[in-house]
Amino acid sequence: MSERVLWLRLCVTGPTPECGEIVGLRIVDRQARRMVFDAFFHPVREGGWKSVPAGGVNVDLSSRLPLSIYVDGIERILSGATLLRGEHVERDIRFLRAAGVRIEDQVVARSVMVERHKRLASGIAVPTRTGNRAYRPIPVG
Repeated sequence: MSERVLWLRLCVTGPTPECGEIVGLRIVDRQARRMVFDAFFHPVREGGWKSVPAGGVNVDLSSRLPLSIYVDGIERILSGATLLRGEHVERDIRFLRAAGVRIEDQVVARSVMVERHKRLASGIAVPTRTGNRAYRPIPVG
């Protein structure tokens, strides 16, 4: 069975599903180099857009549908994944499950940030966002 890696990026209104909700979702198939889902949703909770951080997306709420409309399609997309990645993928999966999206238990989730912190702690060079390709190991001890 071939591996299918999907990259998740959510825009949420709070740090946990209990006090926030999903207002945006992007799913990218990195192997096929294409975006398979990209949408912003109408918040269900009162004042949902007021919680979106500064620099968030400026959209007309009347043209957005709630996430519940897209649940079946999102489940179909994620059902073919063997690996989910993203900067905060564990948090993102908790938000998706709280929104009613079923995600298979056998799907492996890997957080880019967790991997980066583990590499830094073990002294392995970590690429930076500056585009500098001359990495050297970080001295430990």
